[in-house]
Amino acid sequence: MGAICPGSFEDAIAEHEQELAICELLADQLGMAVAHRRIGECYGELGSFDDALRHQRLHLDLAQRGGSVIEQQRAHATIGLTHFRRAETCDAGTTEEIQALNNAEESFRQSLQMCEMLRSTITDIEYNEMKARLLMNFGLS
Repeated sequence: MGAICPGSFEDAIAEHEQELAICELLADQLGMAVAHRRIGECYGELGSFDDALRHQRLHLDLAQRGGSVIEQQRAHATIGLTHFRRAETCDAGTTEEIQALNNAEESFRQSLQMCEMLRSTITDIEYNEMKARLLMNFGLS
């Protein structure tokens, strides 16, 4: 399998922006949140961390307004991963790297809190998978 080219992510962003526009027309708040998450993930893959975080924060805001704990958990985890990936691009020991790692850790901790809030509402398998992914990311930071 070959590497994914940047054009693929740019195409995906355009498709997710269409998804976002439709969700806005339908006043589908959760759909809008998910579209922002997907757009943010694509920008993160392209290394456009500021754009990624802007969309991921919109994802979090919409998830909070909609009361979706699972989307809030995903938002915090995705934001943490984006901060971690940003830190990987910084020179070691710089203020920028340290700040990005601190931001990643804080977001992962918030995600872990949300994971625990979900414990009684999801299956054991879902909980274990969610927590394992999160702890793996947390361990990287």
